[in-house]
Amino acid sequence: MKCQSCRKDAVISSSEGRYCAVHFQKNFEDRVIGTIKKYKLISKGEKIAVANSGGKDSLSLLYILSKYFSKTNRIVSVTIDEGIHGYRNKTIETMEEHCKRLGIDYKIYSYKDFFGKPMDEITRVKEGIPCATCGTLRRYLINYAAMDVGADKVATAHNMDDEAESVLMNLLQNDLGKLLRLGPYSGIVKSDGFVPRIKPFMFIGEKETMLFSILRGIDALHTPCFYAGLGFRGMISRKVKELESFSPGSKREIVTKIIALKEKYGESYGGDAEIGRCEQCGSPASSRLCDACTIKNELAAI
Repeated sequence: MKCQSCRKDAVISSSEGRYCAVHFQKNFEDRVIGTIKKYKLISKGEKIAVANSGGKDSLSLLYILSKYFSKTNRIVSVTIDEGIHGYRNKTIETMEEHCKRLGIDYKIYSYKDFFGKPMDEITRVKEGIPCATCGTLRRYLINYAAMDVGADKVATAHNMDDEAESVLMNLLQNDLGKLLRLGPYSGIVKSDGFVPRIKPFMFIGEKETMLFSILRGIDALHTPCFYAGLGFRGMISRKVKELESFSPGSKREIVTKIIALKEKYGESYGGDAEIGRCEQCGSPASSRLCDACTIKNELAAI
């Protein structure tokens, strides 16, 4: 198998093409920058907070944003410490090492500080799928962290696999609102309490990110969270991988179709809707309390 650009031995063959190590890295970075430019994800002078878990995806994103935007933008790193012993503590060490190497300022926000309990304890005392609770708390803290550091936007390393999974999950749950909030620039509700989220890796596959991180010498963990796979997303993730194996290019088709739908209907579906404020923390909420504060109160009562 030969690289389609130089005829050297290829290190990858996918629906995106066949490339040697050098041309794969160039293609990877070109596609990420192409997504940023096409969807106008970053403007000159903006402060970008990278949601950095210390894993392969977010460290690769941090590397690329630092390489291409550090001269025109302020890049900072924010990390959410869920409190998963033997997993998150290791990725935080890696995150700190890479931030120092790149000269990127970073800040850590923990579940224990904000919600009173680390995730390991939450799973022992709260019924239900851990991922559902963790996802709610994590989204809240990422938004809080981005506001805390004064970011104009928060960049997440959600890849094409993640986005395809989210599309199918929201379709099966008949949640049009969440479906139309997907895309490279997330959100259709306008509120000064939300920091816009951008996804430069929207058209990058999970395996591609893993290979890129290895070739770049990014020594991140390549294993999922201990609790991953227990919830609905875990099941959908397995199905998406099966679909891609059966019909290469399926993930991209799913993602591009939802972007087309969002461009056609997104702004007319709540784009100018005003929402209320959480009575407890003041963050945007559709009811008296936001979901994160509801969970926080439940945990405090246990």
